[in-house]
Amino acid sequence: MAKQPRTPKATSAAPAQFDMNSRERKGGKGGPGGPGRRGRDEKRPPSRIENLPPSLVDRGEGWTIWKIGKIDQASHAPVGAEYQLIFDGHDPLVFDYLGAARDRSKEAPPEKAHVGEVATDELEDATVEDAPADCP
Repeated sequence: MAKQPRTPKATSAAPAQFDMNSRERKGGKGGPGGPGRRGRDEKRPPSRIENLPPSLVDRGEGWTIWKIGKIDQASHAPVGAEYQLIFDGHDPLVFDYLGAARDRSKEAPPEKAHVGEVATDELEDATVEDAPADCP
């Protein structure tokens, strides 16, 4: 004779009153080293970021885009990159994303003021501000 399948009994276990492995019971951070020990990341010296040599990414009429990669010196893991947009005769503009550098390259290059013009403009502004208002 075959046995009839039984319906499982509903068991209601009492909820645990406390957890033996809880952090509150152990105190502090918990973990393999105990509550007062430093973790692996805290033991490491601060990482030093090293710049790789620049490589040419894109070039147009009057501008170039260079990529400068960055790696962690200890682990040799890539950390990031920066893109420098250089218009001919201007200082580089730094971007985090290549798309942003390409978008900016489509616009006109920044205007470069001459040093002599900037110095005279500052002197004129200073003399106008220092002059009393009721003097003819």
